[in-house]
Amino acid sequence: MIEVLIFVLALIGAMFALVIISARRSMPYVFCNATISAWEARLLSEARLMELADAPRIVNIFSALEDTEYRPQLAEVAKGEEVDMVAVERALRENLNARYRELIAMVPEQRKGTVLRILQRVDLWNLKALITMIHNKIPKEQRLQVLLSSPTMPRERLEMLTSAEDLKGLLEFLKGSEYFDVISAALEDYEKRGLIALLLALDKHYYKALWEDVLAKRAQRSILKAIIGYEIDSVNIKLILRLKHEGTPPDEIDKYLVKPSHELTDVMLKAMVTAEDVRSAIHMIHITTPGKILAEAMPQIEEQGISAAERALDEVHLKLCRWLEFTQFFSIAPVVSYINLKENEMRNLRAIIRLKADGAEPQKIKEKITRVAKIEL
Repeated sequence: MIEVLIFVLALIGAMFALVIISARRSMPYVFCNATISAWEARLLSEARLMELADAPRIVNIFSALEDTEYRPQLAEVAKGEEVDMVAVERALRENLNARYRELIAMVPEQRKGTVLRILQRVDLWNLKALITMIHNKIPKEQRLQVLLSSPTMPRERLEMLTSAEDLKGLLEFLKGSEYFDVISAALEDYEKRGLIALLLALDKHYYKALWEDVLAKRAQRSILKAIIGYEIDSVNIKLILRLKHEGTPPDEIDKYLVKPSHELTDVMLKAMVTAEDVRSAIHMIHITTPGKILAEAMPQIEEQGISAAERALDEVHLKLCRWLEFTQFFSIAPVVSYINLKENEMRNLRAIIRLKADGAEPQKIKEKITRVAKIEL
């Protein structure tokens, strides 16, 4: 009888200890993820985006956004029928970055490094934009107007980079950074293929570094592998389909792929790269999650082109993010999910405004919107 009592007390003590450990792990996320839930509630719904697509004129779109969190940034954009898309994109991205800075301040300290690595996509965007402007010989004084304030790079550093006379000068400023070796190694390809060689090399470096960071994690690795792993597969698939469509040789495509991928094996990637056409390339990965998605979307892909494939992959990625956000609330999942949802909202708004400015019909605009599926638990 005493032995049974001791066993029961030990069991209760063990359960109590597990509850305390679980609570300690969960508590840092309570405030952060509750705030994120409130932010998500203010994201533009699909119905609202459709209303914007139906707006008769550009000025009506801007008026409809007056009661949203985009108002402060869009207030600086001239709202006539002639739209400065550079100014619009800057305003939308500044809104995005303002939210990112708030997010960094809230994220639990032990997860901040991973979130900062994800948000370095802003630095990647700036660096690619800067290289493009140097390549196109845009005057130095005009460059800073295009670049964005970064949640991960000091303003002074950004100003210094914009002052580079040419790529050689930019490399001097980048000495000691992770981008120096990447750009240096891609210069030979740049001489042969042009600007695209540098841009693709930077994309590969960003995603490879992000994926290595995820694979090195112990805590919450399964969540990060699911979200980032699917994204890595999507990045590789989009790159292959886009470059195949442009007639790029297989060897050229292969050098820009992020390896190892997630679900896609090296054999699958090679089969995709060497496939005769887009349909055949998609068939090579038909047993994988992204392969099944693309097989279902094949009619839209054949009708609308590669953009339909990219949109199908993005929509399932957002659905995966939301599913993990709901099922793993006391984790990093809501943080990563929100980053992707907010960025998708920005891309949708940019597409709607640009297409409306180009005179596209509402139905064509709606086809370009990347939708976020509702999650049913």
